[in-house]
Amino acid sequence: MKQVLVSNSVFFNHVAFLQDGKLIDYHFELNNNQNVVGNIYKGKVMNILPGMEAAFVDIGLDKNAYLFLDDLLSDKFLKELKIKKKDVSSINKVLKTGDELLVQVVREPIGEKNISVTTDISLTGKYIAFIPNTMGVNLSKRIKDRDERKRLEEIGKSIMINGNGMIIRTFAKGSLREAIEKEYKMLSNIYKKIETEYKYSYAPKLLYRSNSLIERLFLDYIDSTVEEIFVEDKTTKDKFNDMISGLPGDELKSIKITQTQGIFEDFNIESQINMLFNRKVELKNGGSIIIDVTEALTVIDVNSGKYTGSLNMEETALAINLKAVEEIARQIKLRNISGIILIDFIDVKKEESINLLLAKAKSLFKDDKIKTNVIGMTKLNIMEITRKRNTENFFNLITEECIHCRGSSRSISKIYIFIKIEGIIKNIKYNTSSEAVILNVGCILYNKIIKSCMDIIAEIEKKYDIKIFIELDDDILTDDIVVGKMGKLSNRSSKKLS
Repeated sequence: MKQVLVSNSVFFNHVAFLQDGKLIDYHFELNNNQNVVGNIYKGKVMNILPGMEAAFVDIGLDKNAYLFLDDLLSDKFLKELKIKKKDVSSINKVLKTGDELLVQVVREPIGEKNISVTTDISLTGKYIAFIPNTMGVNLSKRIKDRDERKRLEEIGKSIMINGNGMIIRTFAKGSLREAIEKEYKMLSNIYKKIETEYKYSYAPKLLYRSNSLIERLFLDYIDSTVEEIFVEDKTTKDKFNDMISGLPGDELKSIKITQTQGIFEDFNIESQINMLFNRKVELKNGGSIIIDVTEALTVIDVNSGKYTGSLNMEETALAINLKAVEEIARQIKLRNISGIILIDFIDVKKEESINLLLAKAKSLFKDDKIKTNVIGMTKLNIMEITRKRNTENFFNLITEECIHCRGSSRSISKIYIFIKIEGIIKNIKYNTSSEAVILNVGCILYNKIIKSCMDIIAEIEKKYDIKIFIELDDDILTDDIVVGKMGKLSNRSSKKLS
């Protein structure tokens, strides 16, 4: 059974995907809508970097965006300049300071890296991705049936207008022409408005804001395998109902949408999310994996642990590795690990064993929404994987450099503080009649909360009508947030909440 849980927070919204009760994917978005991937801007070139074959483009954000030469030379850009890609030897040949461009964000700022943009614009729907100024019709590789691919390609070619092409997405499999054409026309009209506003506006200017977390969830993840969606408010429930009813056909009509409070608590999601903080993940067969995330790459080590097996050494190692790669694939998706990933498996010697392990890894990542490439295995039994990087990984989002150890390790971030405190308060709200709570924290966390978190804590107090008191406890040496006392607010003056 596949279920989707959508929980609304004072600070952000987050979504959990469950398969038979087990967390298989997790996403969240800050309420101030800082997500910019997919946004389309009219940008202005501020500086050319010939040595890097890139340019800095002002799109109206705090920092200028990177535009690399390969992201500049889209079909649209080349068509407008009437040049061929092979004739462009340097970025200086086609771009100069002051030029204005229509660009789309393809990567959020990650670590020290700025936002990246491209001139290769696309608008994503449920059935298709609309690609302006290209005559091609491409299909998702996940559509395997040859006759269906031919049918969809013919539909795509017959509905194209104004020289704008498309990528037909997996969800379009089996869909009627009318449904695909309806979405194509809708996205075409959106792009016409973008072009008009681009023509009559000054750079920098936001021309199109990408979909919200709920809309992206619907477009990319909700399909016939989902049986039930749980939400916490009527607005979100109505939004899902509207999106589903707006689709032709009955493929998603059977999905049950349930509104209830405290869904993350009911499904024990918090404990599964807390697991994402752990460097070590235990496997059910007694083995374990160790995950170390760095700026440049992620290294994952597989250990046999308590597992000894009853077979020979080769088969025992293979058994541990096959079980480990299942959990590794899950952890990579949950933690949004990207870039270069190296997995150090327990040594296996036979080519057959190595091929089994590679085939298993490829099958686990074939349906990953983020482009992932299992490159192969080195002679040292290290599997090499690359995964497209467009947003920060979960670990870096919920931790930050620890100033007390000069950046050699990390401590929990404000985002995690808000997650933790709101989770505690929600649990108290729905299970007790308490009006106030005292939360005890250690010295480092106390100073961080008092200095930079009280505004959001005030919003949590207002939402749940519970007064929150933060108190220093010198005996707490970790980042734990501990419920000290809770009870009636009138007794707070004597510190005897009851």
